[in-house]
Amino acid sequence: MEFFEVVRKRRSIRQFTNQPVEKEKIEQILDAALRAPSAMAKRSVDVIAVTDRATLQKLAKAKPVGADFIAGAALAMVVISDPEKSGPAIEDATIAAFSMQLAAQALGLSSCWAHIRGAEYDAEHSSCNYICRELGIPYRLAVECVIAIGYAAEERRAYKPNELASNQLHYERF
Repeated sequence: MEFFEVVRKRRSIRQFTNQPVEKEKIEQILDAALRAPSAMAKRSVDVIAVTDRATLQKLAKAKPVGADFIAGAALAMVVISDPEKSGPAIEDATIAAFSMQLAAQALGLSSCWAHIRGAEYDAEHSSCNYICRELGIPYRLAVECVIAIGYAAEERRAYKPNELASNQLHYERF
C-alpha cells in the first residue's frame, strides 16, 4: 500500500476476527518500532508483543473503560518507555506506537490504541502498575499504551476531506 493511502485509510478498529497475525507481520511491525525516531538516538522504548489469549484478556482489564477491545485482538503491542534513558521517552514511545500502527495498516491489518499512561486500574493501582505486574515489567519503566492489532471484523471508511479539521492547520503563523 502506498504511504498516503495508508495514512488516509487508517482508522481505529475495535473489532477483530479470530485470524492470527502471521509471525512475519509481527516481526515487520516490531521492526517499525525499532526504526522509529528516537530523541538523541537514546532508544528509550521497549515493546512486548502479546499473542496469548489469556494475557490479552488480562490486558483488556487494565483500565475500567477503553481497553476492552484488546481481548478480541490477535496481537497486542505493549509500548514501554524508560524515563531514565531519555527525557522525552514518552514522545519516543508515542512515535514508535504510531509507527507500528502505520506498519500494521500497510500489512493489511487494523489497530486501535489503548492509552495507559495516567489511567487507573482501580482506586489503589495504576493501569501501568497492573500491566507491569502481569507482564513482569520493572516498575521503574512506564507502560504508555497498548496497541491492539488484528484483522478487522468491522469496516470504517476513510474520513472525507470535509470531515477533517482543516481549520487547525496554519502556515507561517497561528
